[in-house]
Order: sequence, then structure tokens, then C-alpha cells
Amino acid sequence: MERRELIQWLVATAALPSLAFGRQVHRRPLRRSLSVHVERTLAVATERILPGAAEANVGAFIDKMLADWHTPAERGRFLAGLPDLDARCRARTGRDFVDCPEADQVAVLTALDDEVTTAGTNEHWFAMLKYLTNYGWCTSEAGMRALRLYPLPWRYDGCAPV
Repeated sequence: MERRELIQWLVATAALPSLAFGRQVHRRPLRRSLSVHVERTLAVATERILPGAAEANVGAFIDKMLADWHTPAERGRFLAGLPDLDARCRARTGRDFVDCPEADQVAVLTALDDEVTTAGTNEHWFAMLKYLTNYGWCTSEAGMRALRLYPLPWRYDGCAPV
């Protein structure tokens, strides 16, 4: 599935309560639960998956979702899979994921996406990363503005352009 198709699907299937839930997660104070290296890896990976994710602070959104909303098993599966990015980049270039050139980062992410697509499962940690990246971006103010869903329909904003 292409990124555009995924975003269109998420927007088409996301009910207003789902958008409201995502917006609430963005507004809550962040309780850092990931290491600095994992945060950097998430920031780079989400930006490569969906350009604009860094502006929307999707890495912090994923951190919050993992800490507060996912089960310990889901969190463990996700965090156990994340070092695979470093391992694959070290095999290609001898460097960690965040230190690799962008082309190598994209190649590693594309290979993982192909594996997930071939397996046809959402249980893979990379499927979880893609979903959380898109959900975090679509429910951020930056994403909602890009999708022309802002201002929210149930909120009055007297200064909003007509």
C-alpha cells in the first residue's frame, strides 16, 4: 500500500472520536520512557516513512502511545524489533540507522515494508511503526492542516479563515 493510499484510508475510516483521541494524546504532557538513541531512531524513521512527521512530533506521540496505551506485550514487541533497523544498516554501511545516508535508510525501511506486505500480518513491529506514524501525523495539528481537517468541526474558532 502506498503512503497516500494509507493516509486516505486512515482519514476515510477514522471516525471523529478517533481523531479526538489522537489530538488528546498530542496535548497531554509527555512522560519520556524511551532512551535517547531510540528517540533519535524513531524521529528519523518516522520522517523517512512520512515526511513531515518530525514537524508533527510523531516520535513523542509514539513514545506516549507505547507508554500509556499499548499492552506490555505490544510495547515489548515494538521495542525488541526497533534494533533491527540498526542491525540492517550496520550490515549495509557499518553504521547505525540514524548515521546512515538517507538512501540507505529508505532502502532498509522499504525492505521491511516489503517483508510486512509479503507476510500479510499486522503483528510485525514495523507494521506497528507505520500505523503509529500515520496515526500520529493524521491527528497532529500539522497533519490535520495538511489534510484540510483543521479547525476541527466540533470546535468554535472565531479567528478561523472562512
